[in-house]
Amino acid sequence: MNAGARVIGTSRNRERFALLEELGAERAELEGPDLSGRIPEAQRIDAVLDLVGNCTILDSLAMLRRGGRACLAGWLGGLDPIRDFNPLLQMASGVYLTFFGSFVFGKPGFPLSDVPLQTIAEQVAAGRLKAKPSRVFRFEDIHEAHRVMEAGEAKGKMVVVLD
Repeated sequence: MNAGARVIGTSRNRERFALLEELGAERAELEGPDLSGRIPEAQRIDAVLDLVGNCTILDSLAMLRRGGRACLAGWLGGLDPIRDFNPLLQMASGVYLTFFGSFVFGKPGFPLSDVPLQTIAEQVAAGRLKAKPSRVFRFEDIHEAHRVMEAGEAKGKMVVVLD
């Protein structure tokens, strides 16, 4: 990938594997219970970006090597608490867990100036980063945009243009 990372992408839908690989993933795996028990790199992974949330974070932690880091950055699976969470019993010694919420951008400690937006825009313009939305809708078609999103047909980020 752009930063030199070897990435294993995940999706709940095998039809999206080719897209993940096109975007730079070394390979794709089917998201689901006990992913850490199905991948050969388990307990040797440096970092996991968990976009599903509380229902998968313990499995994400199980994939990490000592010193590895898991960042909980999404809640696609809902916000239910991790039942009976006990870090001493459910996390390997020496792994790190953090979370990122975009709601902190622009607040003290997380200034927008820390985000390299100009560099990102330049990399997109040069074709080094693929950042094209999967679909663009006019505001008049917002009902269709919502239907596509709810039906799981988005296949990426969608944009609604305000005229």
